Amino acid sequence: MATSSNGWAVLDGDVTGKLPRLRNWVLPGVNRKLKARDGSAGFLLVHLALWFDEELEQLDLGTYDDWGWASRPVRGSTTFISNHASGTAVDLNATKHPMGVATSKTFSAKELSAIHKRLTLYEGCIRWGGDYKNRPDGMHFEINKAMSAVETRARSLISSPRGKRILSKNPGAKSVITS
Repeated sequence: MATSSNGWAVLDGDVTGKLPRLRNWVLPGVNRKLKARDGSAGFLLVHLALWFDEELEQLDLGTYDDWGWASRPVRGSTTFISNHASGTAVDLNATKHPMGVATSKTFSAKELSAIHKRLTLYEGCIRWGGDYKNRPDGMHFEINKAMSAVETRARSLISSPRGKRILSKNPGAKSVITS
């Protein structure tokens, strides 16, 4: 089975079949859905995306530039498979934060600080493309740890106010996270 750059199994785009599969995650109060891995990985990415929308920048203004799953290689590579292909990466407000542009050009110092502070909540399970050294990718957030760590962190957040709101709009998601 093919794996993406972070070691997670590549998914075929199916949102109805056996696990692992994708889910069209509903972001409560946001006119957007993100196609990401069902279960803990997708939950953490959506948890972060909802925070991003509520505390940093709205996601549902103008262009639909918030993406999740895509079957493709890493941009500029013919060898490495993108974490988007495993449903373990999302891009938020992509047109506002293009790949290759320094994050200091598209985010304020206060916003950069807020992102880094927020990422600590996920205990290293989510990495931000804005921290890439060679080619910053301010739109990009990806799962950065193995499933066991991701599951532990997701289970700790399902009872948070934001977690409860996400699960209320995504029937069946909790059973995949807690199984």
